[in-house]
Amino acid sequence: MSFDDLDAEPDYWLTHPQEVRAALFELTHPDSHILVRDPADRELAITITALDKDSQTLYWRPRDYAGADFAQNERSVLAGAAFDVIAQGYSGVQIRFRIPRPAVVHMDDGAAALASPFPQRLARVQRRHAFRAQTTAMPGNRAWARWTPPDCPRPLEFRIRDISVEGIGLRGQIALSELPAPGTVMEDVTLDFGQAGVLSASLKVRNVYALGRQPAAPDAQAQADVQPQAEAPAGEPPLSHLGAQFVDLNARQESWIQKVVWQLEKERGNQK
Repeated sequence: MSFDDLDAEPDYWLTHPQEVRAALFELTHPDSHILVRDPADRELAITITALDKDSQTLYWRPRDYAGADFAQNERSVLAGAAFDVIAQGYSGVQIRFRIPRPAVVHMDDGAAALASPFPQRLARVQRRHAFRAQTTAMPGNRAWARWTPPDCPRPLEFRIRDISVEGIGLRGQIALSELPAPGTVMEDVTLDFGQAGVLSASLKVRNVYALGRQPAAPDAQAQADVQPQAEAPAGEPPLSHLGAQFVDLNARQESWIQKVVWQLEKERGNQK
């Protein structure tokens, strides 16, 4: 898909400065793959080395760069007045934007780098197999989901186990009989990540299963001579898992989730 094609797809574009910065921040991950293409269709693999939020500047250099040749003559790297950046983030999300000819600068360590202003807009054009982050790295491991079923007086509350832009894993002290069946669309689910923020989204249930003992069905309990192994002991709450995929996420919601996913992975890495 070309940039001209993207102009006809406004939902792909992120224009809010915070969303653009969050997407660029994702590309600083070492597993990202980024190409810069000049008007002559010459491509150069690069790495984004730093982002400056205050000056709205991104700093980058050729991936295979091992010296300072390009600092002497940046036109030996790429030619032209504007360049297309085509990137795939560590999670598989593809990101595209356009930058003007960069300026050669020297970082605090004396190494040469290329400086470009943040793009005014940035496109998410494709999503592939998405990395799923676990919430066990969160401080206090507190990430919650709440959903009120139709005609239900109280909401169901789950602990968020893992999340990606494709789906989410939820666990709750809830009997399987109280959970929605696979295929059900859960609307207006509140996802609360504490200091990271709160998101409201729709989820389509993919699977539900028991993680612990479940209360026996009344009819089965009345007819059984012995208590079934799956029955929860008195006073012990049941434990169930619900897996779901996101439904109709817009670009802003995807960007927000991506930021949460990477933050979780960073926190997990810091704990190793």
